[in-house]
Amino acid sequence: MGEETPKPTSTPTGAVFLSYASQDAEVARKICNTLRAAGIEVWFDQSELRGGDAWDSSIRKQIKTCALFLPVISASTTARAEGYFRLEWKLAVDRSHLMAAERPFILPVLIDGVREADAMVPDGFREVQWSSCPAGQMTPEFVARIAGLLSPGTQRAPATIVRPSAKPATAQARGRPPRRRALLVGLGAAALIAVGVLIAYQMALRSKAINMVAVLPFENGTGDPANDYLGNGISESLINKLSSLSGLQVISRTSAFALKGKTLDPIEIGKKLGVDALVLGNLTMHDSRLQISAELVRARDSTQLWGDHYERPMDDVQQLEGQLATTIAQTLRSRLSGDEKVRLAHIETTDPEAYRLYLKGRESLVGTDADMSKSIAFFQQAVARAPNYATAYAGLAAVYSVEAFLGASGRAEAAGKARDAVRRALELDPDLGEAHTALADILFLFEWDWPGADSEYRRGVALSPGSEAVHEAYGSYLNAMGRLEEGFAESREAARLDPLSVQPFHDMAINALVRGDFEKAAAGFRRTTEIDPQWTWGYIKLARTLALAKKCEEAYVQAEIAERRIAGGVGALSRSWLGSTYATCGDVTRAREKLGELHAFEAKRYVDPETFADIHASLGEIDEAVRWYRKAFEDRSPDMVFAQVGSRLNPRLAGNAGFRAILDQMAFPTSAK
Repeated sequence: MGEETPKPTSTPTGAVFLSYASQDAEVARKICNTLRAAGIEVWFDQSELRGGDAWDSSIRKQIKTCALFLPVISASTTARAEGYFRLEWKLAVDRSHLMAAERPFILPVLIDGVREADAMVPDGFREVQWSSCPAGQMTPEFVARIAGLLSPGTQRAPATIVRPSAKPATAQARGRPPRRRALLVGLGAAALIAVGVLIAYQMALRSKAINMVAVLPFENGTGDPANDYLGNGISESLINKLSSLSGLQVISRTSAFALKGKTLDPIEIGKKLGVDALVLGNLTMHDSRLQISAELVRARDSTQLWGDHYERPMDDVQQLEGQLATTIAQTLRSRLSGDEKVRLAHIETTDPEAYRLYLKGRESLVGTDADMSKSIAFFQQAVARAPNYATAYAGLAAVYSVEAFLGASGRAEAAGKARDAVRRALELDPDLGEAHTALADILFLFEWDWPGADSEYRRGVALSPGSEAVHEAYGSYLNAMGRLEEGFAESREAARLDPLSVQPFHDMAINALVRGDFEKAAAGFRRTTEIDPQWTWGYIKLARTLALAKKCEEAYVQAEIAERRIAGGVGALSRSWLGSTYATCGDVTRAREKLGELHAFEAKRYVDPETFADIHASLGEIDEAVRWYRKAFEDRSPDMVFAQVGSRLNPRLAGNAGFRAILDQMAFPTSAK
């Protein structure tokens, strides 16, 4: 490592720490590559020197936990009386003093003409065996030796036991003394054992199961941003196909695409996402032909496990996605079942233009009202061209559901269109997991069919166990039903599949809030602001949590951040939460200001009655709150699905007869009560 700076992370078990001066970086890189090619893990980094306590602490931790320490000795190190690599050397020698004498740890490596006797090294280096690797060229025997030393249970190699030859005269007849022959036989056996150990070590490393992968967005090399949808669509298709494999977890689109455009190496990305491997790719186009390069890279050491280049007509993109998914799956799994092969190669529509329209619809699915209108138009064009396109109908159902959720004006119509679309999707493909999840959302949010929603969510999970979206949606439903242990488990699984998305962490924080664990809830909302500092809802909900915990000064700080972010915007629900925060802290004036803002909005557009009810309930004006809750019930506000479990935070509201009558009409299951 020497003068190069590691990032603060732990050394993998069994790793080799490579210590070198900055002048020897190229030779050190060659040594590192040779060892990694043999399947040996090496701690080697090439970032700029930063210094500081955190950096120094990281270096010390690596040396304290590595399996072998390889100092690179050269004319450069001998010429330098000072350098950070000398501290690394001292730390390694100090650690070796705590080890048994038989345990190998320090393996000095000479890379140029400097003699061992002339090298400026600690005395501890002279007590161990040195090796020579001119210009970083490592012999197979040395590599085998390192692999052998890293094998479990291996200490310093014992003397080889050679049994007496049955025909000792043979060696003498050849003019070779028996003792020399025995020595050669012993060395040969040791070499064979070392090679065998190396092969076994390599096989053991390669056989380590890859249980979690991330498919990053394919880079658009066409030079035209209008083609981004194509690379994104290929990546999303691979995510969906690979997540259907049993035993393989695939990071969701949200987290994978959050890294788009960022300059990170595979090791950094692997640590950030918590994955074992990455799928990387880029695409270009020439005339009407698509050229794609793709590779599968092991995250811990950037080793390429597979890579290939493809050229296909644009109309064959779905066939290519199936081929890519199958090849990647076969690289990760030696055997695939017949059903898995069928799912991986499945083509959703034989109409290439319909598929392109579907991809464009997915790109606009979440966004402004204008974006959603574009999304609907693309999906409608797709199903018009391909009437049997089940996935496009599922996409249409999803966007209609979002429209229904956001506004009462036309809510019943939008929800009806969503149901029609999802029913058509399931007629065409009864095993389409995302369609079952879309139907569950409709039954949960708009029809208040609790058992029906539960059944469809469970079906969605069974069909798409690797989908973050279904775990997240089911977790939210379970929280609303008061099944908090189950809800937390689903949200936690969603967070594992989508570690860079705020939503699963938000849902776990809501779960803690309903339990009355304000400390854990506050920590959860803080986590959302760390993931996405621009996500205003994290500050809003943290403020209310702190208010409920009677930490009003801290609550006001978070509320002020939120106020600056929503200034001038039309966010009725956000103002409702802030108004409730002020009311909880006893600031009646500011709470009523928020009610005034909501009434001003109401004069221009529909405002969900539940937003008024929440502030009145927090002010202790229970009768007025119930009046607004009754109106929200009549409007079938989707936010009312959380009314039963949310009332746990306001005992006066929960005990009101009028409010209980509303909940009885909603027929919540016993678990919610």
